[in-house]
Amino acid sequence: MKAVPPNTRFAFRSCGAAAPTARGHRERSSATALAIGFVVTVVVQFGIGQAVRSAPEAFSDPLYHDKRERLRAHSAGAPAGAGRPFALLFLGSSRTYDAVNAGAAAAALTHDLGRPVAAFDFATSGAGPVTLALHLRRLLADGVAPDAVVIEVHPAFLASQVWPPFETCWLRPIRLRPGETSLARDLGFPTDAPGAHGPRGLFLAGYEYRTHLLERYCPELSPLPYRLTSGPETDRHGFVRVPNLLPRQRERLRAWTREQYAPCWTGYIPGGCALAALRDALGTCRAIGVRTALLVTPESAEFRGWYAEPGRARIVPLLNELAREFEAPFVDAREWLPDDLIADGHHLTGTGADVFTERLVRDALAPWLRAQEGANHER
Repeated sequence: MKAVPPNTRFAFRSCGAAAPTARGHRERSSATALAIGFVVTVVVQFGIGQAVRSAPEAFSDPLYHDKRERLRAHSAGAPAGAGRPFALLFLGSSRTYDAVNAGAAAAALTHDLGRPVAAFDFATSGAGPVTLALHLRRLLADGVAPDAVVIEVHPAFLASQVWPPFETCWLRPIRLRPGETSLARDLGFPTDAPGAHGPRGLFLAGYEYRTHLLERYCPELSPLPYRLTSGPETDRHGFVRVPNLLPRQRERLRAWTREQYAPCWTGYIPGGCALAALRDALGTCRAIGVRTALLVTPESAEFRGWYAEPGRARIVPLLNELAREFEAPFVDAREWLPDDLIADGHHLTGTGADVFTERLVRDALAPWLRAQEGANHER
C-alpha cells in the first residue's frame, strides 16, 4: 500500500478534529439563542400583562377608556353632591360626537334654565344600542352619576334582518369586561368570552391584545376595517368638529357610506337585540332616577331613502312606543338640517353641528328639562 504523505495525514486529522468542534459550537449557540428568545418573550409577555392589569380598558376597550378619562376631568363626571352643576350626558355613536356641541349646549341650557349645567358628549365610534347599554352600566359602576342622559338611536343598527348584527363590526368580545358577556348574550347579541379573560390574558397578554396594541401604537399596521382606538381628537366636552366639505367631497363620502352600511338597507326590519338593548339602557336609568331621552340625529334625504320599506316607516312608531313605555321624550331630528350641512349623509359638518345643537337645545332639551324641574317642584 502506498504510504500517505505526512502532511496529508495531518490534514485529515485536522479536519476530523475540527468538524465536531464547530458543530458543537453551533448547537450551543442555537440553544443559547433559543433560551434568550424564550426569556425575552416571557419578560415581554409578563410586562404587557402587568400593564394590562394596571389599566385593563386602556388595552381592551380604548374607545371607552379614553373617553371616560376625559369625562373624569370634566365637571359632568364629578361625583353628585352639593355644588356640582346639573350633569347632562349624551351617549351615542360618531353621529353624536360630531353633531352635539356639548359645550355650547351647556352654555345655552345654563342661560335658559337659570342654573349651572355641565354637558359631556360621551359618544364613541361604532357604538350601537348594545355598546351604549354596556357603556352606561360601566359609567355608573365607575362612579359617574348623570342627572339626565340623551341616548342616540342609529336606525341602521336597528336592522334586525342582519345576522350577526351590524354592531359586531365594532363590539368585539375582547372589548367586554368580565361579566358583560352574559349580559350581551341576554340581550340577544352573539358573543363569547374572549381568551383574554382567562389564563391567556395573564400569560399571553401580548398575543391576546396584539390588535389593540397595533391600533394604539402603530395604527397603520392594524388589520381592522374599523378603528377601535379613540379616533378623532375631541374637545374637552367630547365634541368633534368636522370641517365643512365641498360638494364633490360629500359625494365621495356618501358613496362610501352607502357601501359601508349596505347590509342594513335590504329587507330593513327595525328591532332585534338593538331594541332590547335600548330597553335595557332606559330601564337602567329609570331604576336609579336618571332622566332619559331618545334622539335620532339628522340624516340627508338620500340617506333616509336607503332604508327599505316597509321597515323605514316602522322606525318612528317603534321608537315612539318605546319612549311612551319609559316616559322619555323622543326627538326625531332626521329632517332638521339641509343636506349641504351633512358631510356623508349622516355625519354633520361643523356648521351643521352648530345649527343642530342650537335647535336641539331650544326645541327639545330646554323644554324637557324645564318640565322635569317643574314636576319635581310640584312633588
